[in-house]
Amino acid sequence: MQHTAYRLGEYKIIEYEHGDLWWETHIGLGSSKSGKCFINGDILFIKPSDSIRPGFLKGEFLDHLKKLPKWEKTKYYCASYKIHECKSGRSKPLFGRLDGWSQHEAILNDGSTQRQTPEIRRKSVKVDTTEHISYKLDRYKITEMNNGQLFWKSPSGLGTLKKGRCHIKGSILFLEPGETEQSSLLKREFMQQLIRLPDWEKTKYFCPSYTIYYSNTGAICRSLEEEKELNGTKNIVANHKTYGAGINIKPIIVNKGDTKEKFEALFNFFKTLVMLILRLLFGCFQIVYKVSRAIISKWTRFRG
Repeated sequence: MQHTAYRLGEYKIIEYEHGDLWWETHIGLGSSKSGKCFINGDILFIKPSDSIRPGFLKGEFLDHLKKLPKWEKTKYYCASYKIHECKSGRSKPLFGRLDGWSQHEAILNDGSTQRQTPEIRRKSVKVDTTEHISYKLDRYKITEMNNGQLFWKSPSGLGTLKKGRCHIKGSILFLEPGETEQSSLLKREFMQQLIRLPDWEKTKYFCPSYTIYYSNTGAICRSLEEEKELNGTKNIVANHKTYGAGINIKPIIVNKGDTKEKFEALFNFFKTLVMLILRLLFGCFQIVYKVSRAIISKWTRFRG
């Protein structure tokens, strides 16, 4: 069977004439593992391994990879992920088992699916309004702003919520890692509000956990947000490693007001602690003094 092989990091990607994609990589001493992969949008997803067999030594395998052309058919690749169906709300990811996803639900290269589905309603918010629309997706609240940006929220703990950005790639909604914020809503109240929202139907799948890499550099992609060139160049060099567009390296913004308040709070804490210790010492001194006087007084009367 005719096929073409490509190099992607330490993976060998094999594309057969009928369109099937497989991967292979080196493990252990003279062994290799392999499995299937698929393309959705601009991302190559590497499915879990389904076979381990004898292979080259690592050096020989890497030398073999160097002779292959680079994989350039997708901008990104993803080897660690959890993909769920939006409509079914199934809690287990699709690839929890090797045979956990039927051929009828296989994602094709163009991001569609082999099973024909009805036209998806794509109601969008008008850009010239301040409206936003919220949807229900499993335990997540997905909010679409009037500028097209997407955000998610989910209950986290007692009086807290997790929130973050979302991005659509192909037929998958990716939920970026979020941060915790305080909330007056209890989890029960949040879920009661959530069930009143319309279902999210703009993608067939969603991915709440993943790690995505750039195909050309192997660097981690920290955001799927639309990228812009930085000073007319697409790459920067840091610590002798080439990374993708500089937009993925997020600056740390320090709020000076918050820092000042933290120092004042820390100072007041230590001030209160010192005062408490002094009061305890003074109290102990008074007790010792009174006990000593009582003992001396009794001793004096006894001797007299």
